[in-house]
Amino acid sequence: MATDFYQRLIDKYEPLTEAALLTLISVRQPINGADIPAKIAALTDQQLQLGLGALFTNLHAMTRDYLIKEQVRSDDVHTYEITGSGEAVLAAERDRLALLAHLVDTSAK
Repeated sequence: MATDFYQRLIDKYEPLTEAALLTLISVRQPINGADIPAKIAALTDQQLQLGLGALFTNLHAMTRDYLIKEQVRSDDVHTYEITGSGEAVLAAERDRLALLAHLVDTSAK
């Protein structure tokens, strides 16, 4: 049953947009929403940035689909963390990207 649920989510999100991929990666550990853009910049050696519009669009959609869970403290600080469903979608995307990388590496020049 859980596998069917995960597969439906994978089918819905695959292929992940770059913004969705970065969002999922950034919340693998609990993080304050305001800190996510800086974390993404740090993870990518300042090469990639995620705009607030794209970030909050993804956080909202992924929270709705339970790829990410959100906790709101009494002082209105929002903390996000990936769920098992989010990890399943992230693993499927990792495998898809690995296949593409393999094709690039092995294709004739």
